[in-house]
Amino acid sequence: MKMFYFTDAMCSWCYGFSPVIKKLKENYPNIDLEIVSGGFSPGSKQVVDYEYRDFLEYHWRNVNLRSGQYFDHSMKFVSDTFKYDTEPASRALIVVQKLSPEKDYDFLNLMQKSFYYEGKDITNENILAELSKEIGVDKNSFLENFNSEEIKLKTQQGFEFSKQLGVKGFPTLLTLENGTVKIISNGFQSFDSLKPAVDDWLKNVTVSKLQTGQSCTDTSCGC
Repeated sequence: MKMFYFTDAMCSWCYGFSPVIKKLKENYPNIDLEIVSGGFSPGSKQVVDYEYRDFLEYHWRNVNLRSGQYFDHSMKFVSDTFKYDTEPASRALIVVQKLSPEKDYDFLNLMQKSFYYEGKDITNENILAELSKEIGVDKNSFLENFNSEEIKLKTQQGFEFSKQLGVKGFPTLLTLENGTVKIISNGFQSFDSLKPAVDDWLKNVTVSKLQTGQSCTDTSCGC
């Protein structure tokens, strides 16, 4: 049973949602959760000036109040060259999904913590490569793939996939069955609020499989 999680490492509400995703994975181990970098603001040239800092701090305070996630408001990542471009972090996740796919969730969490908690610039490929080392990915292999045309293309395909399915914001959880998109969650919510929607989806999927996946006669059963 597959569920898609559309997210972005530099989306503050996704950072706030990360403990909810952790509980989802722990409580529903049979759900195949596929993480997709949906592209919050890829290619953005937005600098963090005083006005944009106020904008970020306002949202960060709201996320903290709703989720309890800690933010370092000193924003040590800000520099004369920093742009709020989410493409590099999205591309880094694609690299990890290729080289060490079982670690993609851990790497997403690591990028989020590094950015929001430690103030690291996760638009910088060398910082991203160092983070990949922390989950056991070879730094040179990471950089080689990070700068490859293959990974750049796959990153763009993730952004396009998000648009094709009508994802309007992050975080979003959805399923795709027989060409039909079902939104499980759009935006931040607590695990207790999310759980009934997940349970309802699982119940309907099970009933559907029983009704359409099997057929029996007096002498045999088939799918």
